[in-house]
Order: sequence, then structure tokens, then C-alpha cells
Amino acid sequence: MAMNRLARQRSPLDISPPNAFWAVFCAAALLAVPAIAIFHSAQAAEVEHQVPDFSGYWVRPENGNGRIFYPPESGPGPIVGTDDTREFMIGDDTNPILLPHAAAAVRAHGDYGRADRVALPAWSLCWPPGIPLILNMAETVQLLQTPDRVTILYQRGMQVRHIYLNKEHPEGLEPSWFGHSIGHYEGSDTLVIETIAQDIRSTVDRFGTPHSEAMRVVERYTLSADGQRLGIKFTVEDPETFTVPWSARTGYVRPSARAGYRPEREYSWRDIKIIEMVCAENNRDPEGGYFVIPVDETLDF
Repeated sequence: MAMNRLARQRSPLDISPPNAFWAVFCAAALLAVPAIAIFHSAQAAEVEHQVPDFSGYWVRPENGNGRIFYPPESGPGPIVGTDDTREFMIGDDTNPILLPHAAAAVRAHGDYGRADRVALPAWSLCWPPGIPLILNMAETVQLLQTPDRVTILYQRGMQVRHIYLNKEHPEGLEPSWFGHSIGHYEGSDTLVIETIAQDIRSTVDRFGTPHSEAMRVVERYTLSADGQRLGIKFTVEDPETFTVPWSARTGYVRPSARAGYRPEREYSWRDIKIIEMVCAENNRDPEGGYFVIPVDETLDF
């Protein structure tokens, strides 16, 4: 306000220099302007790159066997079921995205269902489902966020994924069940994840669609404005299995947003939180009976 009074007192035609005090004051003010501008620019950048809050528990919105991958808005889509009375186990092996050997694998998998036999995909043997199939599992999921990593906890088999933020894939990766995932945030509502180097014992979906070690999966998790829904779009590229890259949609909701949720009743472990759920390789035969367990009858003492 002192400077404003000084400006009013001085004539606009008066160009005589101010006294030393005001010279120092004005110089300091001029130096402060860039600093203030930088501060506000940093604030704006921070708001622009604000990290979305995905943390907490999530579930698939569908109940029962309705969990599928939905087609994209445009372009090649996923394998779809041809018989919804068999838990979506019989897939369309005529989908043009499949190379001949992949189509044969889907057809063979479906033949088990058509013969009323039980197929033995990795996930039914309590092996990790891999990506993207893990997105189709019914059990609760929990997301944890730190500055350098997103951790996804799956109730199924107590399995864990680590997504390393703002990193590159290292060279010479050995294939593993969930491969190696890197990610970054886009805007204020989306997490992008890229995964490579997955074990080929997993399948892409419930229809027995195989993949090679060359498969690359890119997932995009987008949070709704109210924070209650998590839309997921993903793209699969694998030139050794598919004729073209293809995409699909799925998603999670907060447990309270799942269809049929009634807050007045007590909910089970499937609806609210993650509990210990042991699913390990074993000798059970889904078609009946048991596999013979090898026994060493030689005494060690």
C-alpha cells in the first residue's frame, strides 16, 4: 500500500530517481516475481499430475459366472463364449485374431466341455492365472500405492503383483507367472501398466487361449469421478499367437457398489475384504478320483 500511495503522489511525468530505500525495495520485488511465478507453476504442475487414489478393496461387479472380457468400442476383440451354460468354458475358435495353432488349442479346450469333461487350465490347478486372466477372477482385490510402486494383492491364492513406476524393463528377463510390470500415471485418474515375460503355462482367458513368451499386455485403469468404479481397458500383443493386437474391457467396483449389495445384512469374506485363501497345487483330479502320490518306502534310518 505504501508503494501505491507513492505512485499517487508522484507525477506520471516525474522521472527523477527514488531514494535509496525504494530502489532496494523495488529491486527486491522484481527479483521475487520470477520466484513467485516458478512457485505457482510448480503448484499447477502438481495439480495436473496429481496421483489418483486407487487404494482399497475392489471386486468384479458381476455375480456368478457372468465375469467375461467385454469387447472394445472398436477394433478386434477377445475370444467370446459360445455356450453360456458351461461356465463360459467353450470359446469361439473361429475368431480371426487366432493363429491356426491357437485356434486348435481353443477348440481342444472346448471339446472337453462339449464332452462334459473338465478341462485343466493352469488357474483351475491353483497355478497363478497370469495377465489378463487374473482380471476375470471373482475374489477380492486390494491395491496399495507408494511413490515408486503399485502393489496388487489378489485373494486368489494370496498372489501378488508389483508394478514399478517410471522404470524400464530390465534386459534378460526370465518368464514368471505374472511377468514383469512397469507403470505410470496419466492425468489425474489413470494408471497405465505394461507387462512382459509371462510364463506360457498360463492362458489368456477361460477358453484355453494360449500365449507365447513374446506376449505384451498393456492395462489402463481409470478411476470414476466418485471413486466407486475402476474401469479397465487392456490390449494384448503376441505375434506368435494372434494375427493382430486386440483389446477388451472389464473393471472393478467397490464392494458396496456390487450388484445385490445390501448394507443391512452381514457380508461374507467375498464381499468385504481379503482373507487368507489357500489354493495350492495338489493331487485332486477334477474328473473324479485322485492322482497316485509317489511314496518312497525306503527307510532313511
